[in-house]
Amino acid sequence: MDFDFVPVDSLEKVPQQFRPLYATEAGTDGKFGIAETFKGTAEAFVGLGRALKAERAAAKNRTTVDLSPLAEYGDSPEKIRESIATKIRTLEEELAKGGKINVEKIKGELAAAHLAEKAQLTARATALQGRLYEKLVDDDVRAALARPESKGSPDLLLDPIRKKVKVAEEDGRFLVYVIDDGGDRRYSGVTGQPMTIAELVTEMRADPRYARAFDSDAASGGGMQPGSGKGTLRVVNQGAPKSSVDKIAAGISKGKLRRIA
Repeated sequence: MDFDFVPVDSLEKVPQQFRPLYATEAGTDGKFGIAETFKGTAEAFVGLGRALKAERAAAKNRTTVDLSPLAEYGDSPEKIRESIATKIRTLEEELAKGGKINVEKIKGELAAAHLAEKAQLTARATALQGRLYEKLVDDDVRAALARPESKGSPDLLLDPIRKKVKVAEEDGRFLVYVIDDGGDRRYSGVTGQPMTIAELVTEMRADPRYARAFDSDAASGGGMQPGSGKGTLRVVNQGAPKSSVDKIAAGISKGKLRRIA
């Protein structure tokens, strides 16, 4: 039964089962209000009544809503409405019989439903924030690795760089910062400003531990000994006298000498 437990000028306006909750004497304003002892009970009834109204409205409009916070009452609007209605009827019957109502238990149930809904919203917000952070970091890292002077492999460097940066919200903006092993923000030794992802990539490029993750700057061909198979570079001093071996090799390359099997 829907009843708001408001002050009335006559107890005749109060449903029979709720009259024991009202004071037997009118106040200075001439109205009868809820007795101090039963204010908690009345609030519980009002809370349950509002929840029931909300579920009725949701079912009537057939709006898709997240019912997980009310899972203990049922898995559909109809079952939830029925469960809450049953609980209200039970409370009314207990009150009519003069039984005691565990107001704290009712408050606890309502609080638990609220906390469950809040936890779900918090988890969703955290997940969305995590994906946003990952997108911001990955975009900055890929841009830094794609520079001609970097030529780094995203497949090999994304994870290591993610561990060296964090995203912070400042003045409504999400900014990516480079951090040290202690989690503190690092600053550029050149500009004095917070270190950028590009500067971090340059630093890592010079670190032997990450050498294989970057394209080599060494020029191919020219200085490699033909047929050596080891990729060893041979530096030739053009102004120095050539040895007999160098002269023979040069003659073979120009077709002036013939190899003897």
